[in-house]
Amino acid sequence: MKVTKMQTRAFWKGEFRIDGLVEDQGITYKVSLENKGSRINSYSCSCANGHSYKEMCPHEKALYQHYLTQAKETHQQPVSTSSQVRTMIREYTNREVAEIVREQKEEQVEFVPRILMGRQDIRVEFKIGRDRQYVVKDLAVFARNVEQGAYVEYGKTLAFYHNLDVFSEKSRKLVLLVMEMMDAYQEHFKQFQRGTLGTAPAIRELVLSHAGRDRFFELLEGMTLEAEDVRGVRRELLVCRENPELIVTVRPEGRQGLKVSLDKKYSSFSGEKYLYVCDGQKLYLCQEEFGRDLRVFLEQMTQGYGAPYEVLVNEKDVPLFYERVLRKIEVYGILDVRDVDLEAVRPVELKARFEFESPEPGEVRLHPTLSYGDYSFHPVEDEHVPKTICRDVPGEFRVSQVITRYFKHRDGDNNDLVIKNDEDAIYDLLSDGIEEFRQLGEVYLPDEFRHLRILHKPKVSVGVNTMGDWLELNIDMGELSSADIPKILEAYRQKKAYYRLKSGEFLRLEENGILTVARMIDGLTISKKELESGQIRVPKYRALYLDSVYREFGGIQFDRDQKYKSVIRTMKSIEDSDFEIPGEFRAILRGYQKTGFRWLKTLDACGFGGILADDMGLGKTIQVISLLYDEQKAEEKKPSLIICPASMVYNWESEFERFAPSIKVCMVAGTAPEREAAISHLAECDVAVTSYDLLKRDIALYQKQQFRYQIIDEAQYIKNPMTQGARAVKAIQSECRFALTGTPVENRLSELWSIFDYLMPGFLYTYDKFKKRYESPIVKDQDEEALGRLQRMTAPFILRRLKSDVLKELPEKLETVIYSKMEKEQQELYTANAWQLKEHLDDGNKIQILSALTRLRQICCDPHLIYENYKGQSAKLDTCMELILSGVEAGHKILLFSQFTSMLELIGARMKKEGISYYQLTGETSKEDRLKLVQAFHKDETPVFLISLKAGGTGLNLTAADMVIHYDPWWNVAAQNQATDRAYRIGQEKQVSVFKLITRDTIEENILKLQESKRLLADQIVSEGMVSLGSLSHDQLKELLG
Repeated sequence: MKVTKMQTRAFWKGEFRIDGLVEDQGITYKVSLENKGSRINSYSCSCANGHSYKEMCPHEKALYQHYLTQAKETHQQPVSTSSQVRTMIREYTNREVAEIVREQKEEQVEFVPRILMGRQDIRVEFKIGRDRQYVVKDLAVFARNVEQGAYVEYGKTLAFYHNLDVFSEKSRKLVLLVMEMMDAYQEHFKQFQRGTLGTAPAIRELVLSHAGRDRFFELLEGMTLEAEDVRGVRRELLVCRENPELIVTVRPEGRQGLKVSLDKKYSSFSGEKYLYVCDGQKLYLCQEEFGRDLRVFLEQMTQGYGAPYEVLVNEKDVPLFYERVLRKIEVYGILDVRDVDLEAVRPVELKARFEFESPEPGEVRLHPTLSYGDYSFHPVEDEHVPKTICRDVPGEFRVSQVITRYFKHRDGDNNDLVIKNDEDAIYDLLSDGIEEFRQLGEVYLPDEFRHLRILHKPKVSVGVNTMGDWLELNIDMGELSSADIPKILEAYRQKKAYYRLKSGEFLRLEENGILTVARMIDGLTISKKELESGQIRVPKYRALYLDSVYREFGGIQFDRDQKYKSVIRTMKSIEDSDFEIPGEFRAILRGYQKTGFRWLKTLDACGFGGILADDMGLGKTIQVISLLYDEQKAEEKKPSLIICPASMVYNWESEFERFAPSIKVCMVAGTAPEREAAISHLAECDVAVTSYDLLKRDIALYQKQQFRYQIIDEAQYIKNPMTQGARAVKAIQSECRFALTGTPVENRLSELWSIFDYLMPGFLYTYDKFKKRYESPIVKDQDEEALGRLQRMTAPFILRRLKSDVLKELPEKLETVIYSKMEKEQQELYTANAWQLKEHLDDGNKIQILSALTRLRQICCDPHLIYENYKGQSAKLDTCMELILSGVEAGHKILLFSQFTSMLELIGARMKKEGISYYQLTGETSKEDRLKLVQAFHKDETPVFLISLKAGGTGLNLTAADMVIHYDPWWNVAAQNQATDRAYRIGQEKQVSVFKLITRDTIEENILKLQESKRLLADQIVSEGMVSLGSLSHDQLKELLG
């Protein structure tokens, strides 16, 4: 017996069917089994015993056993199709069919509205069809059908797949509106029926809200629709956007009364924006102004139960009814007035007179008078006005509003309004108030009031003459005296709108020459005595600030001498300057670095200092080296001084050896006697390099030294001006000073002040004055004007380029080698181990040699890796932390690789002390945790990822990082490059900076040289710079050890 064919079909709720063919002694039988889970509900077979109720026949058992065997082998049970899948199939089918229908371009369907105008509401129902139309009985179901592309039959002659294209163009907008309203209705129903099992009731009619009426009838403009009024009368209405030609009849009634009536054929209702009027033939969408003026009148005449269509007016109310109502209607020419003299009932016009006086300085009085014909009264004393007077309530209210806007106090004796000792209120009255009072009535100003006026803009001029390192300013304020200038400046600082002269006149402080001068002076912090004298002296470095204020705000005559103009012209055309790039650097410097060189030269030529604040990795060092190299051609040579973190001292030495070996560099480092000897011979060198810490110790030795350039690297080291290090840096005597930093401001603006206090002392004034004028307003008050002043002042002296700014000039990866040099204790350990290895080289034991080489490399990283009792420092770890701190402060995300996992632990411990968060991945990290760490690094703000070289060499995508640090070099460059490529790969949108940390005069530096020689060969052949220990000769091993 053999099963020759079997198939299963799943239904729902776990039910499935097995069909098959079973061959028995040459005869094939058809077998079917219906199952639910593991239970057989029914079975059948084409054999004689196939329908037995006692048990399954052998063929049925054979098929079921065959099914169980296959299920066990595949571990797969039949699957019941999800309801969502069935919905997907149905909807996609409907949509495809609808698309076919659309292509066939059948006759389009009309969606026709019918309006039901009740006394209190406006409703609409819809019909649908082509030749014959059917009422839509549930608009919610209709909207869902259109959304889902459902096929619906309405009758024998109408059945179609619903979609917007099926409907005519004029119907389509109505369908969309209904779908939107039904969607809102369904959401509303869900909110209010939450927790119940009820379904939304059928919606046959839409009740139009006021806003819905406007949207609905705007769609129907120009169309004719069927309407049914409250009496059940049906008619066809043309929807049009125009005003109806109403006739409002006005007739005498009784004793001096009026009867006002309107034809009963009119009805009206309101939308949110429009008034709608129906005359039995047209439905008018009235113009907004017409609707605003007649809405209340028509609501009272035509709307609601028992609409009167006529009203009566008593004789005493006629003037007010005319003034408030009929005058609004009269302008549209729709009044039919007979036997009534409306001019005779027109109320007497309200007149106002405002008498101002200024009995003494600082005081203004107002005596207002309102009049109706011969009757006059004070606005405050209106309770005695005769009731026979038809009062202009809105007009009186308007007067009272203006009075209370400008006068807050009242004289108790005569009810005059008073402003006393309030210059702001007087200024507001003169600036805007008097004109507002003139628009309301007659204004009387006595002669003594003339001193209370706002002056016209005075003519202002500023002259600038250059005298050596100083600028002399001459300020002429026209009619204003020099004594007024400090007071005007104080008013400007207080952000006042005016300044009041001794004469009592007001000077408007608006965007004109006065404010331009005020901004100039405010940024220069000039003394009151200087301002009053009109002769002002400021340092030449203020020229750029003065020029920026003048060009931004203007409004003055600005006279400048040729020297001043020359400074401005020089600073603004740095790229076109005459400073030539030294020949040796033309091929080395990139375009933006050449600009940096010229910027440094230009500042120097003008006698200024500056901050080179390029992003990390953009080559601030080489720009400075090119400047110092260019200085060698000077006739009178003086040494220059570079001050940097201790971890960067020998990196500067390496960069000079690489780019400018002809420059004689003196390293002021080592022991105190060694440093003293180096300082005493500074005249013999071109450049001296020392650290902040050593400068602080040796500052007394520098007192008699004069330097050409003084350059501080990582200038944030002097961000605290109170430290001894900052004071030592500022005590050095030099002709020109520059600062290098990727982060000129890390946390506080005081850091910027400290750097400029080094560059150009006094440039940002004393710290107390800087804090008062700039730091506190900017930080605490977010004062944008103070921020603008600071930017205008400092911008010419800060050059900052981000990688994104110079992306086209950069290579795909920026690779930099950073050197550090071991101090005494670390150096002694290294020397001893290197000597010991040299002694045993001839033994030829490769394993022992490899172990010894590894120990040397670990000492370079940190002696703590092999000596638990080591008490000294690690030069490379200090350098690494400097690099990490700079990178984190600049907003970079960093990958740090080391082949020693124990070194990663030491780095992690240092970062914890510094408060830097990080992730760590080693060979012991599970695959699941690796993925979680990578995803977290991409998503969160954690700035550093520590990775062992072997664990992170392959299989990771870490393009969130844009900075890579190789803590220690490995023999195989390819391994390092693979690690780098975790960040530099497809998907990386930023420039990637790669830093290799090397300890000077050690095996690390020699490995780097050996790798470079291998790489040059590899470039010519195939492989990368692989250094194989087994392939190294005895001499090469000796060379590695130095």
